Amino acid sequence: MPGAPSGPCSAYEGASAPPFELIGDSSTDENKSMNDTGGKSGQAEQLPHDEHEEFGPPQGDLNTLYVSEQDVKEALLQYVSSKHFYRSTPAKHMKIQNIIPLNTYRYRLETFTECRQTHRASELYDGGFVDSCDVAPPPAPWNIVVDPPPLFTDCKMHIPIPHTYSVENCPDCKGRGTTVCPSCTGTGKKTCSACNGSGSTWQEDFHICTFCGGSGKVSCFNCHSSGMLKCYRCNGTGILLFHTELTITWKNNISEHVVDKNSDFPIFHLQEVTGKGIFTDEHSLVYPIVNFPEPSISEGSRACIEQHRMQFGSESRIVIQKQSIEVVPVTKVEYEWKGKLHSFYVYGNEKKVYTKAYPGKYCSVM
Repeated sequence: MPGAPSGPCSAYEGASAPPFELIGDSSTDENKSMNDTGGKSGQAEQLPHDEHEEFGPPQGDLNTLYVSEQDVKEALLQYVSSKHFYRSTPAKHMKIQNIIPLNTYRYRLETFTECRQTHRASELYDGGFVDSCDVAPPPAPWNIVVDPPPLFTDCKMHIPIPHTYSVENCPDCKGRGTTVCPSCTGTGKKTCSACNGSGSTWQEDFHICTFCGGSGKVSCFNCHSSGMLKCYRCNGTGILLFHTELTITWKNNISEHVVDKNSDFPIFHLQEVTGKGIFTDEHSLVYPIVNFPEPSISEGSRACIEQHRMQFGSESRIVIQKQSIEVVPVTKVEYEWKGKLHSFYVYGNEKKVYTKAYPGKYCSVM
């Protein structure tokens, strides 16, 4: 009977690889486009050498100066004001000797993936209908239709899979409804704390312990001397309603490649800032960029795309990919203060500052 308790009906556990026809398919239109182009998928495979994204002339010159002398002065003053032990005098009265553009390219690949995993979940059962596999066969994890989140947005969703419900014995109490009291380990008695279990006390003379009457044991208040407690998980019923829970995880996976100009500027600081976009390509699957004026961008594009398809093409579905190229402004400023030459860097659209040594530091005395 559909309403009667039944055995487990779930055959799904753990990560679930998407069916081949779903790999790389993010929508009906995209699926049609894939069929028209030979059904390219997001499987872990080597990229075809004849598939690429041709790149035209760049829309930005790396030698372009994106900041003025006033900009770099204001940037340094703002940087100094954020430091407790920096004087503002050098920043206000420095003599700028040279402003050198060291702009660089940054390639970014975003791969938006969907992963489906299943696990067993339980809840209290108070009687009533059980949607078991006797009602209908449970759907496969990748056959369950859900509304996805906005593209390139991390999100997690938990869904009970229909027709996977079953009533089973509680695994904590083995169907008994009670568990052994951890305080007395099931005996109903505990060692008397007044006499440490000896049954007697030594004061002026020998006395029988008045707390335990000489037995060395007292009743366990935790279980009222029964030695057992009501099972917390099943609330003493001995049974639970189990089902298979589907967890869908959408994740935006990002890889970047930044051209290193071999200057004294640490390029990892560029993670903190944005640049000026010059190219964006968004498809169900993107292909490597070729003939870019900076060869390492083409190399970085191919490496990132191949890495993502190897990494995410087996147990996840690649919903969509986006690749972009930015010119990240980096400017080296050389200035004079008290007859000595110093320098700092202004980087990103946010005009952040990096400097190894600033001449206006206070000496702190501990």
